[in-house]
Amino acid sequence: MDYSAVEIGEENILALRSFLREGPEAWVPLQSELQKDDETAAGYMSLVYGAFNVAVRRRFSPTYTVGDIVRFVADLRMAAGEDADRINTLVAEDMIRRALDAPRPKDDGGDDVGDVVRAEMYILLYLIAEADLDRAGLEQFIDEATAYTEKWLEARRDEAAASPFSRTR
Repeated sequence: MDYSAVEIGEENILALRSFLREGPEAWVPLQSELQKDDETAAGYMSLVYGAFNVAVRRRFSPTYTVGDIVRFVADLRMAAGEDADRINTLVAEDMIRRALDAPRPKDDGGDDVGDVVRAEMYILLYLIAEADLDRAGLEQFIDEATAYTEKWLEARRDEAAASPFSRTR
């Protein structure tokens, strides 16, 4: 992905706020606007990824055990009820470990994009519900997620600029 044109815009922040307050159904009316071009869609998905990482780090840092992660995913699946089968346990555990820069499991559950997106969404919404943020707390969380995402995007741009394949000859 070329991150040079990806920016976090107000529409991305509005969509994230709606998603965190109301769940996935809130995204449907915004879908066409967020998918108008690759950069806008990438901006939103990058912001969701940033929010996921911030939420996971808030929940598990500074100390955690692998058992804490396993128990968390089990609780998440129980809370999902009939939708539990939609959450790939290994993918969910791997994503949390990645967000914490923890050693990866031997079996990460594969790289199915649908599994990854579903796990990310379920975990993020579960963590936000668990945190029971008031309006000000949610706004602070969104600000923190936006700042994290901006730094993450900048690191991707720097990596691309340093790559020998990105230089013009």
